[in-house]
Amino acid sequence: MTLLGKSFTVVIFLLSLTFMVLALAVNASHRNWRNVVLGPAGYKEQIEAISRQNEQLEDAKQRALADLSREQVARRTALAALQTQLDQLQEELQLRISSVQTLEGELSNLAQLDRIRATELQTLTETAEKLREQVRNEQQNRDELFAQTLVLQDRLNELRGVRQELEVRNTSLQKELTRFREVADHMGIDPDAPLDGAPPARNGNVLVVNRPKSLVEVSIGSDDGLRSGHELEVTRDDRYIGRLKVLDTEPNRAVAEIMRDYSEGFILEGDRVDTSIE
Repeated sequence: MTLLGKSFTVVIFLLSLTFMVLALAVNASHRNWRNVVLGPAGYKEQIEAISRQNEQLEDAKQRALADLSREQVARRTALAALQTQLDQLQEELQLRISSVQTLEGELSNLAQLDRIRATELQTLTETAEKLREQVRNEQQNRDELFAQTLVLQDRLNELRGVRQELEVRNTSLQKELTRFREVADHMGIDPDAPLDGAPPARNGNVLVVNRPKSLVEVSIGSDDGLRSGHELEVTRDDRYIGRLKVLDTEPNRAVAEIMRDYSEGFILEGDRVDTSIE
């Protein structure tokens, strides 16, 4: 109950007492109302006392109303201040909620990033293990290659020794070869002549054909290594024509006999002759 309600209750109580007194006075109307009203402790004094009390109560009421008004103003001010604080707290709460939501989003992102990093770490760990295995294999291969290198180095040193011996031997053989060439030139021996009597690989052309005598003159001779008894093959445009047998030689030409057993066509001037056809 507020102070105003309490004040009205007191006023009603006092008025009730007043009306009760008046009722008692009316009930005693058979008395001398003048004495009753104006006498000592009469109604007049009672009314005046009640009026003074009423004024006092009215003053108390006004003071109570003023206090109530001031209290209401103070409470409205406090309520406004509390409402302001409530609004500020609500804004701060919204900010905190937004901050919490942001932090929850960041936490979710961090958790996802942590899972990704964990996966990457696992992958890197496996890769590192593979690299360690490769390093071990490479080290083993390097050791094997080093051992092979030592073996090859020893072999190389041996081969260098053999090479030096061969170089010495080659120098000696070159000197002997030079000496043999000088002797061969002095004695007129052709080093390129085949040892089995076969003519060297040479080619030329038919210069003259003496068909009645079955003789042919060719453009290669003793300077080309031809000797009596050598045989020549005759071709024309890659076609085999026949075979010749050398009878006589000169330095740059030779006379040969047509071997009829090998003849596959007529030999003409300009046909190609070879000491051998492979």
